[in-house]
Amino acid sequence: MAQGILHTAATMSNCLQLVREQFPHLQDRVLWLFERAPLFRELCEDYEACALALGRQKASEALQREYQALRLRLETELLRFLHEDADK
Repeated sequence: MAQGILHTAATMSNCLQLVREQFPHLQDRVLWLFERAPLFRELCEDYEACALALGRQKASEALQREYQALRLRLETELLRFLHEDADK
């Protein structure tokens, strides 16, 4: 049980770090949303999964393009979330 909690905390830490590095000018807002908004946290986890898939193996060129497009869509969604929250 404790091992599962540690794994979850490590995964959350990894995806949080990745998103904070991607948006260095919004690090504080990323952290704030990550701690308070489950949907934003899920987007961060999806972003990390996509980044890992891109770096893990040499897939076909078509599959690489799909993952790159997915990563861009996730970045757009993360930014939309960050900016909508700032407007509130």
